[in-house]
Amino acid sequence: MFMEQFILFDSFNNSSIIQNLIELKKEYKQEVYNKTLSELLREGYRLSLEGNILKSYICYLISNDENPLTLMAEHKGKNVESAIYNIALKDIEKIVYLFNTHMEFCNMEDKGNSKEEKILSIMNNNEKPEDILDQLLELFYKNGAGLMNRYKAFKWSREVGLIGIDKCDPITFDELIGYERQRSILVKNTEEFLKGNDANNVLLFGDSGTGKSSSIKALLNKYSSSGLRVLELNKSDFMDLNNILSVIGNRGVKFILFLDDLSFEEFESEYKNMKALIEGGVEVKPKNILIYATSNRRHLIRETWNDRQGEDIHVSDTRQEKYSLSERFGITLTYTSASQVEYLNIVMELAKIKGIDIQEDILKEKALQWAALNTGRSGRIAKQFIMSLNTL
Repeated sequence: MFMEQFILFDSFNNSSIIQNLIELKKEYKQEVYNKTLSELLREGYRLSLEGNILKSYICYLISNDENPLTLMAEHKGKNVESAIYNIALKDIEKIVYLFNTHMEFCNMEDKGNSKEEKILSIMNNNEKPEDILDQLLELFYKNGAGLMNRYKAFKWSREVGLIGIDKCDPITFDELIGYERQRSILVKNTEEFLKGNDANNVLLFGDSGTGKSSSIKALLNKYSSSGLRVLELNKSDFMDLNNILSVIGNRGVKFILFLDDLSFEEFESEYKNMKALIEGGVEVKPKNILIYATSNRRHLIRETWNDRQGEDIHVSDTRQEKYSLSERFGITLTYTSASQVEYLNIVMELAKIKGIDIQEDILKEKALQWAALNTGRSGRIAKQFIMSLNTL
């Protein structure tokens, strides 16, 4: 097969490994083979590729390529423009040809953690380029393309932009005991969001250690395969909101902007940027974005005595402006510290999950002692107690 340039999957044109592989297909040269294998092994190590490194590397390139086809597929799936589809099909034919290349000594241990697993399965289980392309388009529609396909959580850098998070907290709702009402509301709101229906921004307010942040992380683990992504932001990132929205606002996946432990001092003005985003200004907030924030403060912005006493002529206006931020969240969920009964129930459930075999009355006594020595009764304290049992 004569290998012309790739039209859509440009990352294949820019890869020296792929270009060397093409040269080998035309004419075998031992020095080119050795160079290709050496570079492939280095890339395999750098990218933590598993199994057949060549096949995994090709799938890595497919997964990370953001081009008109893959970006269009995020919104349309297989229903992309026919002209784009036909061009893509020619690229896929070339990719399949390279994918079936045999190279010795390029098999690594397969630990089952490969980010390329879904694409690898598509490539391995189909022979026709049309079937491969159709399934890839469906994958991009469901899980996003490029970075969106490779990562489910991100942070923001003014210099770099979106940065994928390799290892996310694996917590699930099964590990979060209590607060069933709050969880149900949060889950239902998120499901409506994923369906493309109207959904609310959410403020999770309450005491430390009650599972506010863990609930959002559990949401991500539950719904990432349905196209949910999380972008964790700091207050310092609020000045970049326009840039952030321009990067993620037109993607096919759904984004939760996760603002953890959010609060403002009276001299901080970043809250105005956030308020404008929530309530909407001239530029409408993209439909694929919601804001979920956690805080220990009900009103998010610290109130000072001066707010009440009148250094500002319009005292009530000043207070109302500060309080209005929290009111912009359509849903506010309150997480209070656990009662003794609730705390002990959490301890017993966690002990059951972890398979801990200790007499119930002894376990409860130790759990209460642990809470008294630490910061009180909460899900976090219960979890820390269970983790510490081997040291008690």
